Amino acid sequence: MTPASPPAPALAPSRTQRGVGRWDPLEPRGLVRLLAKPAAFLGANWAAMLGILTVVGIVPALAGATRVTGDLAEHRDSAFTSTLEHMRRTLRRDAPASGALLLVCLGIAMNAVVLPAMAPSARVFAVGAVLPVTWVLVALLSAYVVVAASDQRGDRSTIVWRALSLTARRPVTALAAPALIALLAPLWLLAPLTIACGFSVPPWVLARAWGGLRPDRPRDAGPG
Repeated sequence: MTPASPPAPALAPSRTQRGVGRWDPLEPRGLVRLLAKPAAFLGANWAAMLGILTVVGIVPALAGATRVTGDLAEHRDSAFTSTLEHMRRTLRRDAPASGALLLVCLGIAMNAVVLPAMAPSARVFAVGAVLPVTWVLVALLSAYVVVAASDQRGDRSTIVWRALSLTARRPVTALAAPALIALLAPLWLLAPLTIACGFSVPPWVLARAWGGLRPDRPRDAGPG
């Protein structure tokens, strides 16, 4: 009998088979690639505006915009829907924070109306009593939004504790956050800028001020 010949060695896959050097026709290029990030900010902004109109969704909307703009590598092609999805997952958990934020805003508005009518000495005392409390509350709410943006699975007490821990670890940022929000006020007070980026750029700036995001991935997150 003739001995069987050894099997021929397997050929290594070619560069074409490995996809090396192959151009993907669906990959954004040129002007489309340049506009991808601005479009993501615009999509996140419009989704956030829809959530803010519900009042109870203010914080989930801001957190969703923060999550999307802080992780564009993951959400660049689905900014609008990813922001809405974050709101859906976290609305029940973060709705009380929306109420707290609304109360703080109402308090600031009332102080703006009442303080000018007070006597100078009483006004100085009132400002000295109210300003530190308002400053701390705004800083805590800012930290809460950043923490809520990075965690879709944690319960409310966990998010609150992590927000307190974040402000304690970054006291300079906590001190500067309310001033930064006031500095960015034209973006969310002037209608043309509000429609374009008023609720996407400020959350992105604040998230970077707090040290950036380390978000859990949507595929790992359970329902809120």
